[in-house]
Amino acid sequence: MSVKIERNSLRRIARNDDTEFSHHSILHAMEKFVKSVNTMDETILVPCRLMDLKVGDEYDPTTKDSSGHVVKELLRSADLYKVYTMIHDVKGDLVWGRETNNKRQGHIRRPSTASVASSSSLTSDSESDGGTETDSGIEEVQEVNYSDRTASVTTDFRMHLVGLTNSLKQMTEAANYLTSRYQHDIGGP
Repeated sequence: MSVKIERNSLRRIARNDDTEFSHHSILHAMEKFVKSVNTMDETILVPCRLMDLKVGDEYDPTTKDSSGHVVKELLRSADLYKVYTMIHDVKGDLVWGRETNNKRQGHIRRPSTASVASSSSLTSDSESDGGTETDSGIEEVQEVNYSDRTASVTTDFRMHLVGLTNSLKQMTEAANYLTSRYQHDIGGP
């Protein structure tokens, strides 16, 4: 039953039926992004019409006012079709997850420091079984290191959360820009 509740909660978030998130929450940023992309998908019926259009070109309605300043800086001279495709793909990755493939992308995977520490402790335990018992105080140092690692993981998580939130906000603005630009170029509202 909990799987069904969890799926319904995720579907509600994906459909944006839940409005109980703080405006500073990553879930709020995700919600706004998904809504904007859904609106973009409903509006842009022929995405290939975005080909050969660029942010800030002579047909860009935002060049006359400052409303699209952030988008213009972010997407300066970007191909709008590529931006549309990227935003659409990111929404799919966010809502449905990203399929993993055998090709390595991004960073090279490194072994976990926790598994290295646990294998080191197995070696030291087997060495200490053989004879003298001396307390080297290594356990205390490891506790401090685990505490430092926990603080580091927390700091890294918060840094990535802020980065993800900012990226989602920028992509939300880009989706809104694409929607209004498409409407302007086809003579819509």
